[in-house]
Amino acid sequence: MDFEVALLGPPSPSSPSRPRPAPLVELVLELQEELRAYLFLFMEVTCLGQAAPSCSRLRNGLWADAAFWKAYAGVCLKEHWREANAAVLRERFRVWLFHLEGDWEKDFAEVIEQDSRSEFGANFLQLLQDARYIASGLMPTDRGPRVDEFAKLACSLLKQYNPKQLDERWAAESLLSKVEQRNDVFADDQVSQVASAFAESLERSMLEQHLEGADEAHWTEPLPEGAWQTWELEEEDQSEEESFPGMHTDFGDWSPPAAAEESETDQLMAR
Repeated sequence: MDFEVALLGPPSPSSPSRPRPAPLVELVLELQEELRAYLFLFMEVTCLGQAAPSCSRLRNGLWADAAFWKAYAGVCLKEHWREANAAVLRERFRVWLFHLEGDWEKDFAEVIEQDSRSEFGANFLQLLQDARYIASGLMPTDRGPRVDEFAKLACSLLKQYNPKQLDERWAAESLLSKVEQRNDVFADDQVSQVASAFAESLERSMLEQHLEGADEAHWTEPLPEGAWQTWELEEEDQSEEESFPGMHTDFGDWSPPAAAEESETDQLMAR
């Protein structure tokens, strides 16, 4: 069943141009704001974003309802909980959800630095995923020095990660895709810089693989003819130089000296 038909219901026979409210829409809007918020808390935030603009009644009962956002956002509103404007409450919820409070770009840079100083090195998979998450939550109102600094951080991550790790490479591609989609936030030169950083990482990986393959080919090349004989001669020469004098002397023709004649004392003792 089509999503729009499920929400709005089939057209009324008496007025074909105006669809009658679907039972699901009536059920949602009849709930109190707190219960309505709890219902959407069991779903992803994207479900709320897709349901709110589907019809005017849901838009008024969800997107433009300040009481709904107070119950849905809860404690993250902090000092804004008395606000009666739904747009202000939605903005506060977005800032909290995507960690865009205060100097958020400096906080992210500090996270990268601390992770780089860890014992096992930086976890680029997590850092790239965090960067993509932040990029998905930015709005055109955020454009400025902070977005510029964030783009530089994204380029730095893309230059340092290991493209040979498939999970890190997938996260890098996902970050690049998100930046390219958010042309309402990132300028053309920023998108080009991020794309160039990703392309350089792939080129570096290909070059390293080529060098590793060349080294392996060098060690696996067949030896030229006569190489083993040359090595044997070199080993023999080296062994002769390091041996002691006389070690290779032939004693086969050596005979003991002639026995000396017996002295008179020996003859007397023999008697």
